[in-house]
Amino acid sequence: MAQSGDRDALALMSGFEGDFLLSVLNASPDCVKLVEPDGTLSFMTENGMCAMEIDTFDMVAGRQWFDLWPDQMRTTLQDAMTRARNGERVSLEAECPTAKGTLKWWHITVLPISGPDGVVHKLLAASRDITERVLREREQLAYAKALEQELAEKSELLMQRDFLMREIDHRVKNSLSQVASILRLQARRSSDTVRAALDEAARRVASIARVHEQLQSSTDFKSIPAVPLLQRLCDEFTLSYDRQIPFCATTVDDLPMLSERASALCIIVSELVANGVRHGIGLDQVSVHLHQTDTRAEIRVINTASGPLARSDHAGSGLGTLICETYAATLSGSLDWHYDAGKMTTTLDFSPVA
Repeated sequence: MAQSGDRDALALMSGFEGDFLLSVLNASPDCVKLVEPDGTLSFMTENGMCAMEIDTFDMVAGRQWFDLWPDQMRTTLQDAMTRARNGERVSLEAECPTAKGTLKWWHITVLPISGPDGVVHKLLAASRDITERVLREREQLAYAKALEQELAEKSELLMQRDFLMREIDHRVKNSLSQVASILRLQARRSSDTVRAALDEAARRVASIARVHEQLQSSTDFKSIPAVPLLQRLCDEFTLSYDRQIPFCATTVDDLPMLSERASALCIIVSELVANGVRHGIGLDQVSVHLHQTDTRAEIRVINTASGPLARSDHAGSGLGTLICETYAATLSGSLDWHYDAGKMTTTLDFSPVA
C-alpha cells in the first residue's frame, strides 16, 4: 500500500507512470529516499524504513535528511546534496545508527532528478546496508594486524636467537683456539714423540675452530650452502699451510646442507687436506674438487706423492682416517684412496641430504 505523501513525492509523474515508479522504488532492497532541493525528506521506501528501523514515514517526513545522521556527517551530506543539485552523481560510505540505535554502515549514492526543463527538482538518495562487509573487512584487518604483530615478535625472537647463536659460535671458536694454543705450548716442552702427538691434536682442534668460524658466517643456522663454505675453508688452508689449496666445484647449485652435515663435511676435508700436506712433496699444491650428481656428491683431495701410502697410514688405523670414516658414516658416505702417476687422490662419496 502506498504510504502517505507518496503521490506528492512523485508529482513529476502521473497516473500509471507514478504507480509504476513507486513499485520500482519499493522493490529495491536499499533504503531509497526522495529529498527536496532544500534537503527535506519527502519519500522513503518501505524496505528503506525497515532497514532504518523506522515504524512510519510520518516519523521523518519533512525533516532534514542529514538530521537522521550523526552530527559529524552533516557537512559531508550537505556537500553531497550540493554537488547532486549541480547535476553530479555522488557516492560515499558512512556509519549511521538506525532509528532504534542499531549501528550500521551504508554505501550512499545521491542522484539528481531533473524535470523536462532540465532543472533539478528532487534528489534520489539510496543507502545500501554494507554492515556485514564492513565488519568482515574490519575483522580481517584486525586479524592481519594481529598476525603482523605476531610475526614482528617472532622476527625479534629469531634475531635474538641468531645473535645468541653467533655469540656462542664465536665463544666456542675462541675457546677451541685457546685449547689449540695451550696444546702447542705444551708440545714445545715435551719429548719428540709427545710433541708430534700434541701438535697433531692442536691442528685438529684448530681445524674444528676454523669450521666453527666458517659456519658462523652463515645467515641460516639450520642450513648452509656447502660450496661457498668449502671455498672459504680452502682459502683459510692456503694461508695457514702457506701453499696453494685451490677449490673447484661442479654443482647445479650451492649445495645447501644441514649445518651439522656441513660441519661434518668440513671436518673431513680439513683432515684430508692436512693429510695431503703432511704426505705431499715439498710445497706442491693440494687441490680440493667437489662434484654433484642427482642424489650424491663427491669430494676429491689430490696431492703429489712419491708413492702410495702404507695401508696403516690411511685405511683405518690412523686417528685422522678414523675421524674421517666416523664423520663419513654420518653423511652416508665412504672413503677411497688411489695412487696413480705421482698423484694421491682421496675420494669421499657422500649424500648431501639426510
